[in-house]
Amino acid sequence: MCFALFFFFILVLTNCYNISKNSNVLFPCLKRISQYKTCSFVQTKHSILNKLQKDSILSIEHFFSSEEVKNNNNNNNSSNNNNNNSNNNNNNNNNNNNNNNSNYFFKNDQTFSKLLVHKLLVKELKKNNIIIPSIIQYDLLDYYNKNSENLKNIIIGAENGIGKTLSYIIFIINYILKKKSETQNIFVLIFQYNNLLSKQCYDILKLFSKNIKVKLNNLSKQDPIDLNSNLIIIASPIKFLNYIKKNPEIAEQFLQQLKFLIIDEADVMFDKPYIKSVKQIYETINKLNKNNFKSIITSSTLCKKGNKSIYNNITKYITNAIFIKTNHFHNIHPFINYHFINLLSYNVNTKIDAIKNIIAKETCNIKKVFIFCNTIKSCITVFNLLKASFNNIFIFNASVKKEDQLIILNYFKNSDQTILVTTDIIHRGLDIKGATHLFHFDTPTNVVVYTHRNGRISRGSSIGDIYMFNDQTELITKKIFDLHKNNEQFEDIMSKKRSLRKNYKKGLKTG
Repeated sequence: MCFALFFFFILVLTNCYNISKNSNVLFPCLKRISQYKTCSFVQTKHSILNKLQKDSILSIEHFFSSEEVKNNNNNNNSSNNNNNNSNNNNNNNNNNNNNNNSNYFFKNDQTFSKLLVHKLLVKELKKNNIIIPSIIQYDLLDYYNKNSENLKNIIIGAENGIGKTLSYIIFIINYILKKKSETQNIFVLIFQYNNLLSKQCYDILKLFSKNIKVKLNNLSKQDPIDLNSNLIIIASPIKFLNYIKKNPEIAEQFLQQLKFLIIDEADVMFDKPYIKSVKQIYETINKLNKNNFKSIITSSTLCKKGNKSIYNNITKYITNAIFIKTNHFHNIHPFINYHFINLLSYNVNTKIDAIKNIIAKETCNIKKVFIFCNTIKSCITVFNLLKASFNNIFIFNASVKKEDQLIILNYFKNSDQTILVTTDIIHRGLDIKGATHLFHFDTPTNVVVYTHRNGRISRGSSIGDIYMFNDQTELITKKIFDLHKNNEQFEDIMSKKRSLRKNYKKGLKTG
């Protein structure tokens, strides 16, 4: 009996060894994932991605940010030091680089108090750990301080993720606080192009106006408009037009006293299909309140080149305007690493395999991942093919119920090591901090979409990684690749958007 048990024990040990020995062949992905879940943060993106290519899984052409190059050099230097100190050196380098990064987009020598922002608002900002203004916030408030009695219309151009929305929210609340002694109430109208951005804007306003006498209204049925106090309405142009039709008297009184009309994502609003509604609203306001209101227009992609540019379209309605823009506007982001993935063939399965392998290699560096698709069908396909490999993966598109959309976004915002497979329903304006990686599963339809998708990561001055499949038969992919290769401004090809689409479609027909 004892001999039989001993023999059985030896047999189990032998089988375990054989399984362990062969598991890397049977399940190669498990080897990669387990290897990199315990990797040291000393490993740089260079070494991780170089190993990926040595494994002959895929090849990648990199356009590393200047900050990533610095990090790599620092890590190479620290690797020559004592191994016991290397991790500390690396962490110090990362902290120093983060501090240096903030100099690009933030005025580190300024505070909101120095900018004469009302003390009640400064207090609310501090509660939310907002102490130093971004460059666009500084420029807008500085303009207000110098021209408060003679304001012009304002056009704001700034990159994604550096606080454009917060800049005009601070501007408006500060204006209301400083004018509180006036007898007439201040009315503000803010246009967002969809419900998600309207809600985000509403929530930010609510956060910073808790102790301020101002009403917020998003034109919901259960929240009637109150004209007896300072009032900010947040809605889409179409929703506001519908309200005017149903409530002409209240709308007329509101527009007669309107002080500011704010239009976010202006390059969308002043293009089809929204331009029709915006035009109608401007005509209505000009009849009731021609000289007493000012417009504040914001965008991350505001091309001025060409007769049919969005900027020229805007200036048809907004005259006597000052253009406030940042130095990096329309430039390649200084803290994003761009990677173009080369495959033998570009199809759903090969692209899915590439994404799996890259995420496996980069596990230590990943916090949140966006995967963008062009259609709901593509989005569902990608999600279904990836969900077996990852636990915290979610799908987001127009087919998802509204209430579920909010639940998914809140979970994604407040969790790490999560993946969101989505369409371009959230490629603009949405502020989700901590996103580190983004994949363009489908080629963006144009360079403006490409720019705004990319804006979902590297918020503020954080570093991020963007991956695109380098299918050179796609005209837009080729244009974007050349843009990075030649270090061109994005505006250089934004103005060709319509002709690019025509050529692309023509190429599909003849190809």
